[in-house]
Amino acid sequence: MNGLRLPNQTYLRGKRQSFDTFYKYDQRERLPSSVDWRKKGVLTPVRNQGECGSCYAFGALAALEAYHKKRTGKLVNLSPQNVIDCTWEHGNNGCDGGFLVPVFTYAKSHGIVAESKYPYVFTAKRSCKWRKADVVATDKGYLEIRDGDELGLKHAVAKHGPVVVGISGHQRSFRFYKSGIYSSNTCTKPSHAVLIVGYGTHRTHGDYWIIKNSWGTHWGVKGYGYMARNKGNMCHVASMGSFPI
Repeated sequence: MNGLRLPNQTYLRGKRQSFDTFYKYDQRERLPSSVDWRKKGVLTPVRNQGECGSCYAFGALAALEAYHKKRTGKLVNLSPQNVIDCTWEHGNNGCDGGFLVPVFTYAKSHGIVAESKYPYVFTAKRSCKWRKADVVATDKGYLEIRDGDELGLKHAVAKHGPVVVGISGHQRSFRFYKSGIYSSNTCTKPSHAVLIVGYGTHRTHGDYWIIKNSWGTHWGVKGYGYMARNKGNMCHVASMGSFPI
């Protein structure tokens, strides 16, 4: 199941911040040849969104979990249900899809509670059960990667941590991906949110991104996958990147 919505003009007008949200970096800066945040202890276990189109909640919260761990030293499973039930007014549609950035703006204004306090139920409820006393993680805003900027995405992953992105996830080859560096010539518009947790280069098959999915551990390599990097913005992997600050 996917669940990522594409920004429209109404959404774009509604999300303006008081400062420029685009990620700025030095293109000349030397970066590590490979990064893998799985080895840094900042990622929670892979989860399964089921048939609910809630990838936007899982992906954005996975980025926030890593940010929270880096900032506080505490690794907490945050509640996707909190986001699904409580961000309707931010433009999201529960199990019928949503946007990434409103999750970060909601985390700033309200905060996110732990999964243990607000368990995932694989469906959306119009009734928000958020309680201020249960909040465990917040952010101060977000930054976005410019559309298609794979170098910017690489820089952000190396310097700041995991970045949530939108990809084309409808292809049968992606849904049944098992291993290897994924590429496809049938990708269309972004429809699914995943977390970029690293990058590297295979000596035979070239550059890749490491992605954390929300389709359970039976998908890919225990819930993770590898997608072609520097190959024409494969499946729009660098088209909707953002991360909390």
